[in-house]
Amino acid sequence: MSATGAWVVGVIPDAEARELLDRHAHLSRPGDRDKPAAFGRALAWWSNGGEDETFFERSTGPSGPLVPTSVAHRFADLIEVANPSTAATDAVQDESMALMPEAIGAALFVATARKANPVAALYYGLGARRSALLPGWFGDFLLSADEVRASLPRVEEALLLSDAQRSTALSRITAWMNAMGDAPDCVAAELIDAPLRVVRHAAEAGCGVAAFSRWY
Repeated sequence: MSATGAWVVGVIPDAEARELLDRHAHLSRPGDRDKPAAFGRALAWWSNGGEDETFFERSTGPSGPLVPTSVAHRFADLIEVANPSTAATDAVQDESMALMPEAIGAALFVATARKANPVAALYYGLGARRSALLPGWFGDFLLSADEVRASLPRVEEALLLSDAQRSTALSRITAWMNAMGDAPDCVAAELIDAPLRVVRHAAEAGCGVAAFSRWY
């Protein structure tokens, strides 16, 4: 059965953002967020030039479809290990989603892709230096209103691209969504533009922001 990857970025009330983690701390266990040694090695690889390796190849000549290499799968594994599911994180995500607006718009963005994680596509598209400017771990974060305002300049630096940078990022996002997943209708530009809209909206409204990935 095919799985669908989703990335949710939404505004939540500031007071709830400041209380959520404390409210579910009783569900955490020592070691819940510990990363295996392989994670550190993979993160060092990605942060020190891994993005320049060959993630995709043509399967049947210059015009054939792109297929992922072992490098692409290594990066996909890094994304998954970065944010393991625990009782505490699942509870925070569930409650965050319940606090978000119902309608997608300036205060809510949801990206989905069959067989692919949208946040992996974005981080591959941006590359290591720019993606490191985004808050949290590989697309998962929970920010109070003060933290939103403090992080906004770095989010803008990550996502406001020159024409050439944007063209490269869009090409890489599209390659990921189609080679790692089955998302020919994905709007790559929305993965760059929509999270910035949400963070800016939250900064103006004095709200917090929650973001997380899930598989369905």
